Amino acid sequence: MAVHESISGAYAVYLEGMEEARRSRRSVDGLLGLGGGAGSERCQDDFVAALKVAVETFAASEPSALDVCDTVSYMLSAAREHRSSDSAYWMLLASHAMAIPLIDMLTAQQARSLRESYEQDYPRRERFPVQKKVIKALKKRERI
Repeated sequence: MAVHESISGAYAVYLEGMEEARRSRRSVDGLLGLGGGAGSERCQDDFVAALKVAVETFAASEPSALDVCDTVSYMLSAAREHRSSDSAYWMLLASHAMAIPLIDMLTAQQARSLRESYEQDYPRRERFPVQKKVIKALKKRERI
């Protein structure tokens, strides 16, 4: 799999940061809305910023269709692979939106294949608006 280093790096840094935030939590953090969120929030903000830059850089590098497909697949599967992580899972789901600009760089067959696996990974009853947007973008790309 040829995933751009800056993209996979953004995910790695985020996941490590969330794990560190989880380890440093105290048992009373979050009780009555007090404490416990700063480390997680900083990781999430940093992740969004880093991933946005990484995706833009990757797209500007004129990658091959295969590299784009591998990267989109990686981005769309990250949440599924970390489903058991209460702290990271929801942000990884939301990060699917960052893959949408790359979908326009896929071939029709790649888009179809990714859509089919994505729909299996995220059944209709589990989809949020971002998953619906991803599916819509993949379907649109299938028709090129």
